[in-house]
Amino acid sequence: MEHFDLVMEEIGFGKVHVFATLTLGLLQMLTIHETMGMGIIGPASVCDLHMNQAQLASLTAAGFMGIICSSYFWGYITDKKGRRWTLLRTITLSNLCSVMSMFMVSFTGFFVTRFITCIFVAGPSFVAATYLSEFCSHRILIRTITHMYMFTGFAMVYCPGWASLFLSASFMEFEVDVVGSLTLRPWRVLGCLNIIPGVVAFFLLLHLPESPKFLLMIGDTQRGLATMEWISRKNTGRPLSDEQKEHLRTYQDHVEVKRRKGKHNFLLSMLNDAMPLFRKPFVGYFVCACLVMFVLGLLANGLGIWYTAMRNRCNMRQGNTEGMTFCRILFVPDMGPIVESESDLEAVCNDSFLGFNDSFILGAVYIVLYNLSWLSLFCVHKKVIFVFSLVAASTGGFLLIFVTNYTFQLFSLVFLIAFPGVTVGLLGGSLLGFVPTYIRGKALCISLMWCRCGAAIGAILVGSNIQDSCELILLAIAILPLIAACMEGYLPL
Repeated sequence: MEHFDLVMEEIGFGKVHVFATLTLGLLQMLTIHETMGMGIIGPASVCDLHMNQAQLASLTAAGFMGIICSSYFWGYITDKKGRRWTLLRTITLSNLCSVMSMFMVSFTGFFVTRFITCIFVAGPSFVAATYLSEFCSHRILIRTITHMYMFTGFAMVYCPGWASLFLSASFMEFEVDVVGSLTLRPWRVLGCLNIIPGVVAFFLLLHLPESPKFLLMIGDTQRGLATMEWISRKNTGRPLSDEQKEHLRTYQDHVEVKRRKGKHNFLLSMLNDAMPLFRKPFVGYFVCACLVMFVLGLLANGLGIWYTAMRNRCNMRQGNTEGMTFCRILFVPDMGPIVESESDLEAVCNDSFLGFNDSFILGAVYIVLYNLSWLSLFCVHKKVIFVFSLVAASTGGFLLIFVTNYTFQLFSLVFLIAFPGVTVGLLGGSLLGFVPTYIRGKALCISLMWCRCGAAIGAILVGSNIQDSCELILLAIAILPLIAACMEGYLPL
């Protein structure tokens, strides 16, 4: 390992790293659009697709379930076929399926196509970070991955930005009959616009080579050295020295020993290839990382996907809300357009939005926190950042139960969602530096699969039960970050 890092340190951070971070950051945006974006698309589609509250909750979780079901498969494929090879194919298929899903006319069709879309979104959701990590030395790995994940904040601004135009602007309200019961409405166009970062990333990715670490791992010495030569010329203007080439050949000799060429059937091979993660020295750290990822996913994505809908409901509340807690504002009946009626369908069939300013605030806080995290990595240990972020999230959760001030309620909810979201990137980057190349893709995909499990369970639980047990659910959510913080000593930070 040290031989590859030595060469990368000598080449240094440069144009290749900036271009790769931009390209793969756009793929992170695509992942957020296709999962968290349903927090805007879903409520906007309830009237057209005649959905009730339970169906809406399951729809928001459909994307996460698609990622969960296919994550390990793509982790296996990316460690066999390559990072770039997997990304190009999954991006293409996810974009096609995403556009198709926007023209469904029933809940069943929409649910199934969103599930299929995110089967392919699972590829860029974790392969992007794996791919970027293999252009970095260990010293800059976590900081570079943190910058890639910062595009989550840009995605949180991009989605409400377009939604402000298509869903809250009265002049953009339209309904065009297309064929049969299919009508073209703003939310369908908005859903199609969510793939733009993925389309741009696809064309940028064509200008990047396969991961040099992967090429050396599979024994493709010529292409591996050629890729490192390209990186060196782009970053420094100089070719690799003979000494650097010798270091890379030594590294290849080391990792090729660990390369498994199984003769088992496909499913057994997939299982056997993951077994090193569940043996010493990885098992303790890896299992703990997966459990923490579950908690982070439940908070950042499971609760976060309802952020726009909850803030929209608060802002649409009529009457005097002074002295009312967050839960009372959301669910205590009041005269106004959002009084719960007896009909399940009528209660959900309200697809209007009163602006997206609060969503812009969440996106801005994400960007600020990612940059603060990146700067902190230069002078503060990762464990300190990890514990502080989770304690801050928990504090926001407890405050959200009791505070009555509008601004405190807003930022308590924002911090409860954003701090765990930033911590996902920090833990993912640490995990990539902890495991070797030949199981790196599978390690990240399994850990993020647990993150998506938390997201799916959180989305369903919050969507289905928060109206009846708001304070109790917020209390449970506020305790979870403290439990995750207690596992800090068992994490590869």
